[in-house]
Amino acid sequence: MQAPQPSGEPFEISLRPQRLSVGADEVVIELELLLGNRQREAAENVRVHLTMLSANPDQDRHAAAFHAATLLGDGAVPPFDLPSGAGGRIPVRLALPREALHIVQLAGRPMFVPMVLVDLRWRAGISIRRFGADFLAGTPGQGDKLGPIWLDRPVAGPLAASRYLSRSAVAA
Repeated sequence: MQAPQPSGEPFEISLRPQRLSVGADEVVIELELLLGNRQREAAENVRVHLTMLSANPDQDRHAAAFHAATLLGDGAVPPFDLPSGAGGRIPVRLALPREALHIVQLAGRPMFVPMVLVDLRWRAGISIRRFGADFLAGTPGQGDKLGPIWLDRPVAGPLAASRYLSRSAVAA
């Protein structure tokens, strides 16, 4: 289940969550990142960085800080070139310490909603460009809505992701 993406974006990005496990010390999500170059030119030396956080009242500020940061290292995979119109799949495993979860009680049951932040940096001629997209992950809900991850029972069944747009992006 993916929400439509704005058509003027340089990349098509989507997530396919495969597994999510909640342990005593951490939450681990395994997913497949699908990436497509919508630009007329190749994206050279693409660097893919991802992180996971727990949805919370300050999530927009945290996401903005992640996307604005100087990201060190090569990211999820070694840098690669992506020709115009080409795409690929990248397997990703992200972990979040359990104490970093923003847990909400709903009808007396503990739950949280994972957020995956994706940041791309690439070379275009002599400049470095950047683009990011954020996603909520959970269980398939009704329509475009996702269900939460319940902490009082094992995560079972399929997982889904939907594009998340910050409140400032929606207002613009």
